Amino acid sequence: MRRIHLYFIILVISFPFLASFETNPYNPKLHAIYQSPEGILFKSFSTEWNQEKLIDLYHELVKNKHGNELKQLRAVEVIGTTLDDSFSKGSYDYLNKTIKLYQGDQYQEPSQYQETLSHEYGHHFAYHYFPSHHLPLSKWQKIRNLNLLDLRWDAFWNYQDKYHAIYPQEVFADDYVLLYGATKEVDPKDVETNEAFYLRTEHENQQISNVLENSSLHSLLEEETGIEIDQSRLLHMPTFSNYKDAELSFTIKPKINIAYRLNLTLNDSKGNTFNYESYQIHRDESEDELIFHLEDLLKENLSNYEWLSASIDVIDLDTSIGFETEEWKMDIEDI
Repeated sequence: MRRIHLYFIILVISFPFLASFETNPYNPKLHAIYQSPEGILFKSFSTEWNQEKLIDLYHELVKNKHGNELKQLRAVEVIGTTLDDSFSKGSYDYLNKTIKLYQGDQYQEPSQYQETLSHEYGHHFAYHYFPSHHLPLSKWQKIRNLNLLDLRWDAFWNYQDKYHAIYPQEVFADDYVLLYGATKEVDPKDVETNEAFYLRTEHENQQISNVLENSSLHSLLEEETGIEIDQSRLLHMPTFSNYKDAELSFTIKPKINIAYRLNLTLNDSKGNTFNYESYQIHRDESEDELIFHLEDLLKENLSNYEWLSASIDVIDLDTSIGFETEEWKMDIEDI
């Protein structure tokens, strides 16, 4: 226990120095600047970004639900180059309370940074209201139902891109995106082309519990920040209900304008694998069941196969928020 306490103390003491570590030397030439009504400085270090685009970027920023913490944000910088040759589009500087957006020479429209801006603002939001969220055993970590051993707590001195999804800071920032971030509508025509599912707004860490269903966390966030979560954006995971008469059924929470994609995999006795997809869009608010008729999908009898597995992709067409469920596996003989 003393060793754990010592670990916490080291984290707390070293945090300000570690958070200020900057490894990306970029051309400091300023091409444009804009100061928002809140006093936030929007700076362009890219020849592709003028003041008009910075103003539009400000309007993208304030689409994210916010409170008094917005006034504490000092700057948003658009940098033309990459961050240390990575594909990252953004970062947040805690000490300087600055959001940095990278690859500005390539991404020339403010709307192309919508989700990145939401995520990086999520870091600002997190450190303002929950400054200890990056530490083990924080109140947030407990209510979020995060297992200590499933996360990495060394981002400030041992950051690696491959662990991005399991740093607590990144979990919180993605939570913010889903609960408070800017949203966009999805064209129903993009469902069956799969574009809607590929481009949806989702949590990077799909192994942890669905933050949109965590009512205890919602209460904590609202109490600490005074900012309400819009209940209409909440989305629940479908759960497997039954298989009967070649019908796969799932229990869902009734909600309109939700698109579902069944991902079905069948395996035969020879080891061959066959993949199928089926789509549904629910328009009726009273629907609490999702049913897929497999014989209509397959045009043959399931007895030709040994086992099946299925998962459901979900997207809210009003917000672009979504996720994929866990995979369910069944032996055909046991059905």
